[in-house]
Amino acid sequence: MMATIVFFSLKILVIVVPLLI
Repeated sequence: MMATIVFFSLKILVIVVPLLI
């Protein structure tokens, strides 16, 4: 359960960070 949350948050960061930069 916890690993799924971490993986999902990392996937969000990969999508959001390039947009901010």
